[in-house]
Amino acid sequence: MILDRIAVTGLRNLDQLEIMPSPSINWITGLNGAGKTSFLEAIFLLSRGRSFSSRKHGSAIGAGHDSLVVSALIRPQGHEPGPGSSLKFAQSRTGATFVENGATVASVHLLRRRLHVRLIAGNAQQLLEGPPHLRRLFLDWNLFHVEPGYGVLLADLKKISAQRNAWLRSGAIGPPAWDLDYCRLSAAISQLRTKLVARMSEFFLDLAPQVGLDNKVELSFNEGWPSDKGPLDGLLANSVREDAWRGYTYYGPSRADFAVRFSGRSTLPSRGESKLLVFLMQLAAQKYWVLRHGPEAVWLLDDLGSELDLRAIQKILAALEQSSSQVFVSAIAGRDMRPSGHLAGPVFHVEQGKLVGLDSYL
Repeated sequence: MILDRIAVTGLRNLDQLEIMPSPSINWITGLNGAGKTSFLEAIFLLSRGRSFSSRKHGSAIGAGHDSLVVSALIRPQGHEPGPGSSLKFAQSRTGATFVENGATVASVHLLRRRLHVRLIAGNAQQLLEGPPHLRRLFLDWNLFHVEPGYGVLLADLKKISAQRNAWLRSGAIGPPAWDLDYCRLSAAISQLRTKLVARMSEFFLDLAPQVGLDNKVELSFNEGWPSDKGPLDGLLANSVREDAWRGYTYYGPSRADFAVRFSGRSTLPSRGESKLLVFLMQLAAQKYWVLRHGPEAVWLLDDLGSELDLRAIQKILAALEQSSSQVFVSAIAGRDMRPSGHLAGPVFHVEQGKLVGLDSYL
């Protein structure tokens, strides 16, 4: 699905703003504090039901408003069959509601099937440099939407892990009744994660030169237990005393991680290279979605010019244009100025939370 129209009211400093975007690349420009990022946040809210901004930015509901509302018309991309929809997300001081075609939706998870977004924001490097649980979330989120039953596997493992950990904390008395199911679920989850990372690694080889990364980029996956020390069931049996002392199961999918590195290079990537690598990770995961007949995604690129030069920006946009994706790019630029990296697409200029200019460059 792509956005045909989107309107925002009461989100941070966006008093009232409405645009009819292009199905390809759209630019949201303005100076610092104009509302560019808040507009991308509105699209994210419509898809996820939560913000990508941290709590330190305060309430998402703007001053002088009792609620925020994001509404949109969406339709299938290109000539794909299927009806369009009207979506609305509303958040008050007491809660949030989701509406599709006038009917209240019980869960945001249902809306996620209609509108998917991929975000590259100012803290994108955290996916590479941050703690392992961020990379596990990345793998699980991407698998959840295209691998049938993956969510059930995660939920079942969580329950079994809680039961096994309770047994450990009680002294690990009696037989390890949960180990068989724990190993079975761990193997199933690890197999799917391994497959995703392997396909992403293949895509990296083709995609890296497209965005100016000439070095060979490799992905390696650690499933959460050392394969050179035997199967997982043996590791669990041999570490019962240590796990009982810890109070939780040490080996398993909860310790999984993956790494991205340049082959044959010992130095760490620069900030700009890290941002490019995160983009490649998202683009490779999207290609995996397509391979699995998954949904297309709307791309949100916040402050793309930060830490990236003009050549890198244009290569990223060219790669997305080649994939026929709808893209929203925020960039710092004054009124009647083309943002850095702009080659084509409408430019929506925002000042003090209001749309004050529209230029349709070809």
